[in-house]
Amino acid sequence: MSQPEASAPDRRLLWLCLLTLGWSVLVLQAGGFTTSIRAGMAFLDWPLSNGSINPPGWLTEIDKFAEHSHRLAATVLGLLCIAIAVAHGFRESRRAIRLAAYTLVGLVVLQGLLGGLRVLLDQLNIGGDGNFKAVAFAVGHAVNAQLTLALLAIIALTHTTAWHQAGRTAPRSLFLTGVAAAALTLSVIVIGAVMRQGHFTLWAASAHDGLFIPSIGTGVAWWVNLLHRGGALLAGTAVLFFAVQLARQGFPLLRWATLVVLIFLQVLLGILSIQLPLNPHVRTIHLVVGAALFSSLCAAVMLARRSTKESAA
Repeated sequence: MSQPEASAPDRRLLWLCLLTLGWSVLVLQAGGFTTSIRAGMAFLDWPLSNGSINPPGWLTEIDKFAEHSHRLAATVLGLLCIAIAVAHGFRESRRAIRLAAYTLVGLVVLQGLLGGLRVLLDQLNIGGDGNFKAVAFAVGHAVNAQLTLALLAIIALTHTTAWHQAGRTAPRSLFLTGVAAAALTLSVIVIGAVMRQGHFTLWAASAHDGLFIPSIGTGVAWWVNLLHRGGALLAGTAVLFFAVQLARQGFPLLRWATLVVLIFLQVLLGILSIQLPLNPHVRTIHLVVGAALFSSLCAAVMLARRSTKESAA
């Protein structure tokens, strides 16, 4: 049976990761707000905005402010992720963690390219009757952002005391339960990205129509909304079950209680999004909390994996 790593957590790398995580929340909020107010094409060029890093009107016009502040914040995030990779190259002895840090940079570069292609291939730039290419890259951009934050959270976790002191005491079923919950949550994220980027969002027409079954719309839009709401209920149940199992296995209160709190907050925000369809801030916060939930869940799953008993073989 292998033993937990004896080396102490690297606090400098941990704080660098936490700083980057905090900044990434601002980037996600800016991107989510841009989508919520449909300002993604405030500028038709990329990577510059109207050929400048300080385009006229971006501090006074809300759509330009949303899009350009998102681009500026994302640039800073990219620099922070490069700093993480360089710092890990010099200070981190574990090969797998170094590779994870390098992969993080790759995901950030991919994120920028997906965002750029979403702009450059929009029908406002290339013409045509449909906008499938731009929407497809926008969905990829949204989902990749979630994966990037999750990887960053996992890297940060590897520099904590909880990671270094983890013992192999939990059954393998705990890890598998977490994987299932994470997979379901990711599927809801993908459907939600399709719903937001494709502007398929449908709201209940009145209080008598309920919150689960969309009361308006037909065809693809109706099904996308139903799948997102139904999938959210299923994924939420799976996450809560995983949290209960973490508690039963003696994991720290903060580790599993965070998942419980985020699930209930996310459900509340989802309901508010239906009841306040004209409020872009509610939908943006719903997106940010969803990212916090998925990242926290992925980190908990990796900690469960590290705590899983090895087989007798």
